[in-house]
Amino acid sequence: MTDGQTFAYAFKTEHLTRSFSGFKAVNDVTIEIPRGGVRAIIGPNGAGKTTFFNLLSGLLPPSTGRVFFEDRDITGLDPFQRARLGIARSFQISNIFRKLSVYENVRLAVQSLYDGKASFFLPIGKTGDLHGKTVAILADIGLSDVADSLAENLSHGDQRRLEIGLVLARDPQVLMLDEPVAGMSPKETHATVELIQRISPGRTILLVEHDIDVVMSISTTITVMQTGQILAVGTPEEIRANEAVQRAYLGGLA
Repeated sequence: MTDGQTFAYAFKTEHLTRSFSGFKAVNDVTIEIPRGGVRAIIGPNGAGKTTFFNLLSGLLPPSTGRVFFEDRDITGLDPFQRARLGIARSFQISNIFRKLSVYENVRLAVQSLYDGKASFFLPIGKTGDLHGKTVAILADIGLSDVADSLAENLSHGDQRRLEIGLVLARDPQVLMLDEPVAGMSPKETHATVELIQRISPGRTILLVEHDIDVVMSISTTITVMQTGQILAVGTPEEIRANEAVQRAYLGGLA
């Protein structure tokens, strides 16, 4: 990550709206998302959280309103342009190289930082740096022991962690994770939660997640959406005690 001026927020939106055939999936949202910590976005089905996530990452353009990253208006930037600013989203590298080893997958992701493309050919003077960073990322994501295994032979949970590792190769300031524990066993979920906690210092991690137990255990703050708008923002304790949130979830947070 780059060092430099510290800003109070990672993202800020002003009157952000996204309509689909007249339906406002995100409706006039103005919010600041502070830097640092794990920031979860939750809500009932159809609340607008995924659309809001897509607006922040640049996958969708807004119908109206603006998105800021730190002090910069990024409303018109494409996802790859936002990535260059330090914003990474896990599904942007959704397809691992299944026939390559875990090590080779991460090595190729790191390689792209040197010359902007994935290639095994690199000037000799840079191969040490490449290997060192690859090994460090494998340690971060807890896959050092299976570095020589083919990616296709990994469990579902390990494949998801490998995807996170490919994103970490860019050393992003903001890491956006869309349902990072979906489909995982309890053991895999626990390992992924530990990974998120391990890589969060010095970063802002923004996630959409349906597993409320995970959200409550890992989040610094939680933003609750309903019908395209912000229903509540607070700590896990504040959200758990919020009567409006309780009604929205029909007691699901009790």
